[in-house]
Amino acid sequence: MPLHPDFPVVEGHYPLTPDWAITLDAPYNRRIEDGDLVLWNERVTVWMTIWHNDGGASIEARLDDVRQHQSPEAHDIEQAQIGDIRFYAYRLAEEMDDPDDARRPGYYGHAFAEDSQVQMAVYFDDEEDLAVARALHQSLVHTGGGDAVE
Repeated sequence: MPLHPDFPVVEGHYPLTPDWAITLDAPYNRRIEDGDLVLWNERVTVWMTIWHNDGGASIEARLDDVRQHQSPEAHDIEQAQIGDIRFYAYRLAEEMDDPDDARRPGYYGHAFAEDSQVQMAVYFDDEEDLAVARALHQSLVHTGGGDAVE
């Protein structure tokens, strides 16, 4: 399925906000839906939300909150510290709207900086695209400002 001609196409190093950017492995369509950024192509669909840390909570406190609210069915939990960013991710098979459909693989990633955080959900049909989801998550960088969203 080719990219949708009615939506903007983004690729490469892509600024998400003045504080965050991602490196996209291929061209993606882009839209905003219910306040979330949605990027998609024929392989994966990525939903992202970015929050400022207005309450001044520590990275560890915000990570603990994510852990407390994640599904008990979460598995394949991953954690990493890359520079000043704390990465946390897990897998979860999502139920589809149609009860006859199989569960769809999902990869949930969080990236925490002192002043903000990114939450992303990546959905895909082919298990081989787990590597794409992981790479997108780990490509998130905290720019500290200066980049503007296109």
